Amino acid sequence: MSALPEVPFLCEDGSAGGFLCENVGLYAQVSIAELSGQSSGIFLNDIWGWTDPETEKEYALVGLTNGMSFVDISNPINPMVVGRLPESNLNAKYKTIVKAQYPACNLGLGETSRSKSLTEGSSWRDVKVHKNHAYIVSDNQPHGMQVLDLTKLRNFSGEILNLQHDFLYDRLGSAHNIVINEESDFAYATGVTQADICGSSNGSGLHMIDISDPGNPEFAGCYIDDTPGYYRIAPGYIHDAQCVIYKGPDSEHQGKEVCFNSAEGNVVIANVSDKQNPTTIGFNRQADMQYSHQGWLTEDQSYFLMNDELDERNLGRGTKTYIWDVQDLENPEFLGYYEHSTSSIDHNLYIKGSYAYQSNYNAGLQILDITNVAAASLERVAYFDTQPNTDTANFKGTWSNYPFFKSGLVILSDIESGLFIVKPELE
Repeated sequence: MSALPEVPFLCEDGSAGGFLCENVGLYAQVSIAELSGQSSGIFLNDIWGWTDPETEKEYALVGLTNGMSFVDISNPINPMVVGRLPESNLNAKYKTIVKAQYPACNLGLGETSRSKSLTEGSSWRDVKVHKNHAYIVSDNQPHGMQVLDLTKLRNFSGEILNLQHDFLYDRLGSAHNIVINEESDFAYATGVTQADICGSSNGSGLHMIDISDPGNPEFAGCYIDDTPGYYRIAPGYIHDAQCVIYKGPDSEHQGKEVCFNSAEGNVVIANVSDKQNPTTIGFNRQADMQYSHQGWLTEDQSYFLMNDELDERNLGRGTKTYIWDVQDLENPEFLGYYEHSTSSIDHNLYIKGSYAYQSNYNAGLQILDITNVAAASLERVAYFDTQPNTDTANFKGTWSNYPFFKSGLVILSDIESGLFIVKPELE
């Protein structure tokens, strides 16, 4: 990919293009109308990225309440929507199933105003990429897992592509998230409810899928363990995970495929090397933990940073990032919190090098220096706030981010405001 153009909206005097910031410049914002082709009634959710290995173009994969939008960001000043993919047709297949039978990701709080406003689709959609294929799931409706060959995006010639999935994996219905371990060629559906061969009528742990042949996924097995306790939705329910071939400091488990699971009230570490006989290695929870939503490992696999999605609302306190020492996989140890300066709900975070990139709903993108993570001491070094007028603890603002582009671009999905393309300036 060629060098990036100069950032048109530098962060100067705490502002970039009208948005509060520190050390993060703004390239462009793409509206929901541009992303969806509709003037109203659509919202954003999750986001991921893909780099075409042939053209080296970078793309944003943007989740919408009724499907996906694909944006060429190789010229970040002038991003182009190149394709749209509608959600799957499993709703039609299961037309006798009432949508209300699919428990939503409401964490026991009831429907949100956003989900109530939807006449079709879902507030929750998640996407990951493996071998030039996108894998897409949705919560709160029968959907299955769509598979899309992303090289189709090369066919864009000025008119937005109306895409159709290449394969629909229908051995699950509703799933909150899809996790992929690119080293092992396996995908893991989490937050799976209803129409699933792994779990009860209310939920399951990990639904494991072989994607070694990327266009033809095959069911591989299930992992569910209700031993840890403290579950809101269902015993053994896993909300999100990161699965890796373990190379960390615990020599007993090196070389195994290990999943670090955010399981409602718990951190649960599982050995999933044998898909027919996965086992729990260790688990723990912190006394104040309200809902372990998602987390990510440091690159040396020694520490796990996790967000708690309900402590701000339930305990009336400021935003906190939990820090776990996982050098002994059988005994994960809570080290402490990083306390943010806001009360916004923290949602998704990812780690790249010495920085954590955290999406905190109304507080936007928060970038934390994790150099001193062993002492549970983090430092905010940059941020970009897509909702500069509020830090209220509600489910609005930035859903997620993707910081893994080689170019250094970071993409953000704001539920009500669209796609943001930004560039951190970090030492």
